[in-house]
Amino acid sequence: MLREISKTPRGVLMRSLFKYDTSERADLIKTARGLLPADIVVVNANVVSVTTGEILENRAVLVKGRRIAGIVNSNGVSRYIGPDTLVIDGRGGYVAPGFIDPHIHIESSLLDPYGFSKVALRHGTTTVVADPHEIGNVLGVEGVRIFAEASLKLPLKILIDIPSCVPATSPSMGLETTAHVITARDVEKLADLENVVGLGEVMDFVSVVNSSEEVLEKVKVAYEKGLVVNGHAPLLPEDMLNAYISAGIFSDHESTEGLEALEKARRGMHVFIRQGSAWRDLEPLLQSLSKVDCEVCSFTSDDLNVVDLFEKGHMDRIVNEAIENGMDPVKAIKYATLRPATRLHLQEHIGVVAPARLADIFTFSRLEYVAPETVIANGEVIYYKGELKKEFVKPVYPDYALKTVNLKRLPSPEDLVPRASASKGTVKANVIEVKPGSALTKWVREDVEVVDHRPVLGEDELYVSVIERHKGSGSIGRGIIKGLGVRIGGLAQTIAHDTHNVIVAGRDPVDMSLAVRKLAEIQGGIVAVHEGEVLGLVELRLAGLMSVKEPEEVYSEYKNFVNRLREKLDVEFESFFMTLALVALPVIPELRITDKGLVDVMNAKLVPLFLE
Repeated sequence: MLREISKTPRGVLMRSLFKYDTSERADLIKTARGLLPADIVVVNANVVSVTTGEILENRAVLVKGRRIAGIVNSNGVSRYIGPDTLVIDGRGGYVAPGFIDPHIHIESSLLDPYGFSKVALRHGTTTVVADPHEIGNVLGVEGVRIFAEASLKLPLKILIDIPSCVPATSPSMGLETTAHVITARDVEKLADLENVVGLGEVMDFVSVVNSSEEVLEKVKVAYEKGLVVNGHAPLLPEDMLNAYISAGIFSDHESTEGLEALEKARRGMHVFIRQGSAWRDLEPLLQSLSKVDCEVCSFTSDDLNVVDLFEKGHMDRIVNEAIENGMDPVKAIKYATLRPATRLHLQEHIGVVAPARLADIFTFSRLEYVAPETVIANGEVIYYKGELKKEFVKPVYPDYALKTVNLKRLPSPEDLVPRASASKGTVKANVIEVKPGSALTKWVREDVEVVDHRPVLGEDELYVSVIERHKGSGSIGRGIIKGLGVRIGGLAQTIAHDTHNVIVAGRDPVDMSLAVRKLAEIQGGIVAVHEGEVLGLVELRLAGLMSVKEPEEVYSEYKNFVNRLREKLDVEFESFFMTLALVALPVIPELRITDKGLVDVMNAKLVPLFLE
């Protein structure tokens, strides 16, 4: 019978969790020998051994304090149980290590660390490595610090990668107006935060392969501080990939093709197989990687929206999709536990159900479909049979972090439409072509009809503008985007990777203008307008990226927004939203748009919209 579980909040100090505590170890040793009773014992369970690929049948897992004291046969477990021991009956099911997501931007879930933790833990995730470069781009070093400190008080271990590319491109390139710069000196200071473990994805591959002293200095600081360095290297040709790795960057999550991932693994890069909400690379990558014995492969989510998190899960969703694609269940679990732990050099603490490891485990009933039931993190029961048993400390954020939409003036409809020098006729234009579900764009040159200097949109085209929102400069970049598959009046959002200026797209400049005005009023979020009507909005006040509401409220608000657009415009909004959010990121090929205009990514330069 389950005894009453304490709901007393207990903060988690990451590095202290990983320190060697002689008193803690002495208690573990005594418990392992049966000289001290365990605090928690999970009995009648089959343990998933990710180190050997076996299922250890009819075992009991002994927990003392924050760690596992041992795995024993369930038949002889009574000697480890005292009057205060919490006994959890596994009922012949399974026990696995808590899942680890080695690369995620929590901001993309629209939840703050508090809200994200509540939902992720329910799905068996006990550790994530968050790269808060989204909030870092909006609020700089202080944004990273705010995020990291909010994460410390939660039972989910949120380890931090210091953003390496804030902004995503060097300001000297003049490709966009950015709010902050995180320097090598800033990286050095942030490395002392309690939960920092790595340097975040080095996205500016152009600077890396050109031996930029500014970028290499950050990598050097990371090495000196003992941090893991993470990469971002999409579709690099062989010579550039070799050069990129030579900088000392040994992981990547941007592979979209099997051969691309295989070439990176052959060169010793740790390949994070990404299966997020919009970027779903698991199936094509597994087709190639399953043919070899890849020792440097893990699963990751990267970007995951709140609907998928609630309805489909987190790492459990990826594991189950891998199993559906033919992967052995134990191997799939290994890709979400031991493999990322090894990449983090933390396999002696997390990623394995074994003595001395942190008691990060969950129970589930069926090996062929992993559905976490009871979740234990750091030796505490967080969920018991799906019921929350732990109170979470809700963070309080400074006022300046909740007021970040600073427009020079509210744009008029005319401000948001491209203007050709020719008053009428046909002109050649550079158009951004996207494919929902892919992070890549295509650079299309096409003939565009012009009436009164305004380009006439094709059937599957929208106007798109990016408006600077951090310094009040008033700069606006204008363009045309095709392939989103939606005919909407105007949709505006403060999520526009990575600088997160305001991005607005639509077919009606009046609706586009109204959407931006409403966005400024709520100080961040997503607003949809059609035929003069505000169809819905999602309020994201924290840096214009995350909600400070309870996760259930955020899910409901976003879900209602999605349903409204589906009913009114027949739009599957999730991939549309994520795709639009990346159109302003000038480090993924081929053509992007910022507040400065269109960007030729591979050559890192601005190009005109019209070729007149």
